[in-house]
Amino acid sequence: MSREKYVNAMDQIKISENFNNETARKMKAGHPLKNTKTLLIKRTAFAFASVALIITAGVYTVNRSGMFSPNPGITIAEVKLPDTANGGIAARMRPLFTYQNRIYIRYNTAIASLDGYTVSEADMLNLRGDFLGTTTGGIDEWSGDEDYIADFSSNIGESEVYTVKGYDSKFRLMVYTPYEGGFGCEIYDSYGGLTMNSGDDYFELLNLKGNVTSYLWEDLDSWNNGGLQKVEQEADDALNKFIKELYVSTPVEQPIDLLIEDTAADSQKFLYLRTEDNLITTVRLLKDGYVYADEIGFFEVDKAAFDAFYNSLN
Repeated sequence: MSREKYVNAMDQIKISENFNNETARKMKAGHPLKNTKTLLIKRTAFAFASVALIITAGVYTVNRSGMFSPNPGITIAEVKLPDTANGGIAARMRPLFTYQNRIYIRYNTAIASLDGYTVSEADMLNLRGDFLGTTTGGIDEWSGDEDYIADFSSNIGESEVYTVKGYDSKFRLMVYTPYEGGFGCEIYDSYGGLTMNSGDDYFELLNLKGNVTSYLWEDLDSWNNGGLQKVEQEADDALNKFIKELYVSTPVEQPIDLLIEDTAADSQKFLYLRTEDNLITTVRLLKDGYVYADEIGFFEVDKAAFDAFYNSLN
C-alpha cells in the first residue's frame, strides 16, 4: 500500500485564526465512557483540529458538479500521511494500523466502560468476532511507503485484531490487547473511499436505527471546560425521529471553521449515542442545522426536524 496513492486531503484544511490552544488539546484524546446512569464524559477526538496534531480520513472528495446537487456522490478521501519534511505536521499521529490495503484509525466510537477506563469483559466478548492477526508496530511519523505494504503494520505496538460482530469488517475492526490482570479493547474504523449519496450510506454502518438504547449530551461550554456529569436518558421518540432524519440527511462540503468560529455555549451540542451492544458513538450538532461526524464530515439535516430535536436538549 503506497502512500502516494492517497488523496492529500490535508492540504484543503484551513484553521481559523481564533482557534485556541485549549480546544486543540481537547481534540487529541479518546473518550472512554462510564457504564452507569451518570456518565463522566471524557474528551472526544475531533478530526481536523490541526494537521500538525492528527491524521484522519474525514475529508470529502466531490464527484459531482454543484454543492447541493440532489445526487451528492461525495467520497471520503483516503488517508495520506503529511510530508515528513515538515516537522510540525509529523509531530503526532492518531493510533492506526493497516489491513488489506486499508488504514484503520481510532476515531470516536468506543465500548462503554465501567469506570471511565475499564471495559466489561462480557461487552468485549459480545463484540469480538474472528481473529485476523496481530499488529507489529513499525509505523511512526517518519515511516516511508514500505511501512504501509504489510498487513498489521501499526503505530500501536503489538495487539490482536478481530472483526466486530454486527459490523462490516471493511469499515470497522477491533484491537484487543491482553495484559496481566486485564485487557484493553478499542474500535478502529476505515472510511476512506466510502461514497455517500445520503446519510444512510454512513449511519447504516453504525447500526443506529432501532438500535440506540440511551443517550446523553453536553453543550460547547461543558465540552470546552472539561465536561460535566450528565444523566443518561433512555432513547425516546424525539431521539428516534432525529436518527431517522440522519439517515436521509445530505452529506455536504462545509469549511472546518464552522466548528471553531462560533464559541457561544449553545451554538453546538455533543450527542453521545449508546447502542444495544454498548458501543457509544459521538456526533456534533451545529445550531444552524448540520451534524458533524469526526471521521466523515458534515451532514445537512432537515431544518425543522433538526431544530425540534436540538431545542429539546436543554
